[in-house]
Amino acid sequence: MNKSSLAIGVAALLLTGCSVFTRSAVSDRYENTVSKYTKHITIERDFTDVLSIDVVYMNPEMKKAFVDEYAKIYMLPEQEKIKMFDEQEKNAEKWEEFILIVYSAPNLGSIDGSDSIWKLYLKAGKRTEKPVYIDDLSSQYNLMKGFFPGVDSWDRLYLVRFNKLQPHPHDRLKFMVTGVLGNGEVSFKYE
Repeated sequence: MNKSSLAIGVAALLLTGCSVFTRSAVSDRYENTVSKYTKHITIERDFTDVLSIDVVYMNPEMKKAFVDEYAKIYMLPEQEKIKMFDEQEKNAEKWEEFILIVYSAPNLGSIDGSDSIWKLYLKAGKRTEKPVYIDDLSSQYNLMKGFFPGVDSWDRLYLVRFNKLQPHPHDRLKFMVTGVLGNGEVSFKYE
């Protein structure tokens, strides 16, 4: 057997004998829920994006979908899944929570520092709130990328909490970002 025949045989054996299956980390059902509760803000200056934010509203339906998907992927025992869900419910009683996937043009900084050029607000009816908590989740990039498919290597990830607003049923939650380079907002049905 010559070297080229051996190489072809080994390659065929490797290609047919070993299978690597890849899949999206999340199910279609979960991905549809993420899409349902994600809105996009883009702020442009001189025909260039200076800030781009995917805003994921972590309402009760989204939180339940996240816990279910997380438990399925990591094969959590039912007791751990219930504990995780209870923790999410407790947070939902106190906070309006959002996951932000943020791209900011170079040299324009982040959204979480006291010296940031960007300010975040949440409005319902006549009430407007500043965030009480902004946590940079970028150190959890690989996990977050698995659960929020729009994430790429240029993005920063944040968990943002506002005090619970409890608007009137006909009010919508408006998530707003403002700054000297522009502003934008998206609205969500309160749930």
